[in-house]
Amino acid sequence: MPLAVFADTSSWQGQLQDGSHISIDSDTNKVSRTAGGETTPLWDGVHKLDNGAVIIVRDGVVVKDRVIIDAQREQERDRLNAACMQLVKKVCGMHNECDSKPACDPARQLLAMESSELSSSWSGVILESSTHCLEALGNETFFQACDRRSPGHETPCEKLRNRVCGGDNQCASREACNAASQLISMEQQDMHSVPGGFTYASAQCRDALVDDSDYFSACE
Repeated sequence: MPLAVFADTSSWQGQLQDGSHISIDSDTNKVSRTAGGETTPLWDGVHKLDNGAVIIVRDGVVVKDRVIIDAQREQERDRLNAACMQLVKKVCGMHNECDSKPACDPARQLLAMESSELSSSWSGVILESSTHCLEALGNETFFQACDRRSPGHETPCEKLRNRVCGGDNQCASREACNAASQLISMEQQDMHSVPGGFTYASAQCRDALVDDSDYFSACE
């Protein structure tokens, strides 16, 4: 899954005000429009994006303004920066719970290297540090996921499990406790790759915490 970090780095994606999507090739500046499942060259003229930016197309080529350039640069930085940030979150913990583990410092060094490389490159070239981070994300021997959580930083699924299973796990035999435990496993597996650490499982647990049904009721 981390390989998707570098997918489609040769184009900038945007949306026109009519809801159709456009793609601008970063090498040729040619622009295409996708609507109703069909992709065609965007016709010459002035076009307004959904964020208010305006582009001009001449002979099928877009004349990029500063808004487009800045947006493309930001898109590239976010994409390229994801791998090493994911690694740090995975190894060191969401709140640095595992900062004393041997793999945490190397992960942070790679993130620092990546930041340094990004300051002078945004064109979509795969950075050496990012490549190392992608490899490290698949190395479960040394770069193991942090399994600690800071007190007061409970995730939605941790809160749900504690409520359903009980503080001393006295309701472990409940079907709902098993379901909550499965959700927390899913949450922990995905957390290091999701910005902010809020995963699909987190959303499910959050909804369950406010659900009025008896299934995820508190352990008594």
